[in-house]
Amino acid sequence: MKCFCIIFLVLCIFSVAFMWAQTDESSTLRKSQAELVQAINVTVGGDFIITGSFTASRMQRLDYFITTLFTKVQDRAFSGINQLATRNQIIKDMNRYALRDITLKRANGDQFKVDLLKFRLTGDFKYNPYLMNDDVIIIPSYDDEKSTIEISGAVNNTTKFQFVEGDKLSDAVLFAGGINSSYENVEKAEISRLDNTGNKENLIVVNVKDDIVLKCGDRIRILADENQRKNYKVRVIGEVRYPGYIYVAKSGSLLSEVIRKAGGFTINADLRRAEVIRDYNAIEIWQRSQFTTNIEEQWIKLHQIKVLEMLRHANLSEGDSLFFSIDNELRILRSENLVDFTKLNDPESEESKYNVQDGDFIVVPAKFDYVYVFGQVAKVGYIKYAPGKDYTYYIEKTGGLAETARNGEDDIVVIKGKEMNWVTKDIKNVQIESGDYIYVPKKIPVSGWIYLKRIGDVLGIAGSIATIILLFIQFNK
Repeated sequence: MKCFCIIFLVLCIFSVAFMWAQTDESSTLRKSQAELVQAINVTVGGDFIITGSFTASRMQRLDYFITTLFTKVQDRAFSGINQLATRNQIIKDMNRYALRDITLKRANGDQFKVDLLKFRLTGDFKYNPYLMNDDVIIIPSYDDEKSTIEISGAVNNTTKFQFVEGDKLSDAVLFAGGINSSYENVEKAEISRLDNTGNKENLIVVNVKDDIVLKCGDRIRILADENQRKNYKVRVIGEVRYPGYIYVAKSGSLLSEVIRKAGGFTINADLRRAEVIRDYNAIEIWQRSQFTTNIEEQWIKLHQIKVLEMLRHANLSEGDSLFFSIDNELRILRSENLVDFTKLNDPESEESKYNVQDGDFIVVPAKFDYVYVFGQVAKVGYIKYAPGKDYTYYIEKTGGLAETARNGEDDIVVIKGKEMNWVTKDIKNVQIESGDYIYVPKKIPVSGWIYLKRIGDVLGIAGSIATIILLFIQFNK
């Protein structure tokens, strides 16, 4: 019995000690959590959109604190501003603070540099420390034209970044998103370094792996042979089995091969009206647009330049200039290659050897068994195509000519469907095909005053001639 009492007493003491330890550990944990959420004071100085002392918590890291502070100030600046352009300009003006070479001073006298740009690119928290009470954050000023380094070439993103003393080539590659994996055997880098006058350039070629220390203002090109493995393709739409993009080589591919890759023509394909559209002007626009983000503005300028270049040595009449402008507008908006798809499978034809290139657009329309009649007819619209019928058949199908139609066969026009050629002579013998247009012009009403004016003009001319004859007779007497 005595032994049992001793064991029971020991167990009680152990249980009380364990509960005391658990209570003490829980209290310590609550105290630690309270310290983490406890408000602390942080001071921001230097070149930032707002400076002064602000409240933070020990759980905040420097990047989160700075970003939150910036967002609050930016939101206040946006108050009452609805114009997108104004808002974008405000963002651009405000978002110029330095992310690198930030000084963080502790209350205990410790001081070190913070690089938030490296943190955002690597996710390494050593570049983004937790805040402590009475920390002082100093954002440095920097010249975004002179205190920078630029890198281009075989990297993922051409970029310009803030220079910090001690930067190496590997830092520049990091900020450029790394070496572009499409390039092979990237070993060299070329560094362009100007003297203080900006007139003397020193070109330094180094090994990338040597990771040399850079200088402020360096301009770097990561050297590599141009990679020609690009996304060359043409687009096929319409009556083929597999419409869409067809991939080709840099040198292009035979049109027949592209159609084969597209699964061939469907039974509903109208090869007479199929076409290849090649727009070289789009390439020019792209090249010139590298210097501006306004593509529409570049298009207008290019159009104006082309027209002026063509008209500079022209000797066109006023009427000819109008028609030239129409034709030139069509040339710029649409460049069509003359390819007869009906001859594509003829090995002796030029079409069988026709080469399509990157960016070409192939259109294969469906068969269209209608003829459109419009103008001065009883009812305009599409008439079902009837092989062998002439233009009179289709006009009759619309209900015949209207009273306002011009009289005479030569006044009626047949517009051929694909070429859009206007045929005005001997149209009784013109073969009407599906997709053609028949246009009946309107009779121009002429009032009696027009005839009187013409008579007056004739009499005036006759009077002038008579006067000249009389003067000539008098002169010879």
